[in-house]
Amino acid sequence: MSRKSLLSRIGPRLKWRGIQGLHYNEQGVSAVEFAIIAPVMVLIYFGCIELSFLMRMDRRVTSTSASLGDLTARLATVTDADMGEMFAAAKVMMQPYDATEANLRITSIVDNGDGVPRVDWSDAYNISAHAQGSTITVPSGIIPSPGSVILAEVEYTFKSPFGYVLKTEKTVDDKFYLRPRRVNEISRTHDADDDGKSFGPTS
Repeated sequence: MSRKSLLSRIGPRLKWRGIQGLHYNEQGVSAVEFAIIAPVMVLIYFGCIELSFLMRMDRRVTSTSASLGDLTARLATVTDADMGEMFAAAKVMMQPYDATEANLRITSIVDNGDGVPRVDWSDAYNISAHAQGSTITVPSGIIPSPGSVILAEVEYTFKSPFGYVLKTEKTVDDKFYLRPRRVNEISRTHDADDDGKSFGPTS
């Protein structure tokens, strides 16, 4: 058999194997690309989930602080029973999150006409109440002079159930200022046997 005829037979086989080799090489490149991209895609996926949880928690904190302020602003006088009910209602408002882990505070701020907002009374749960008579900074135009506003504050520490992207705890907080609906200043009364009881949602 001549050399020319032998090469003519081997040539097509080599060419086909060369084409197959290129195909196999392309499959290898795809596998490498996927191995590189997959961890990034997984990280982005869990990051989106964690961010959605954080945004949901932020909306819950905002709605709870707005509701606590609105409930208080509707009253003319706040009793211990009223305060207990409002803080207990936070347990429902915060669902599905545990309200017993939140910091809650309701404060009446009064301006007697001198342009200096001062704390008239303050009740809190898991956080210190504002000292009576202490001055407090209020955004301009919020409180009339003379007049008063109710300040409702909610703070919650968010911890991601995954921790892939949000590895540390994030503090979510919000506050609402609302003017009293029925009176100029909402008074605060205490029970005769009040011994510094703590108000707040119960587990």
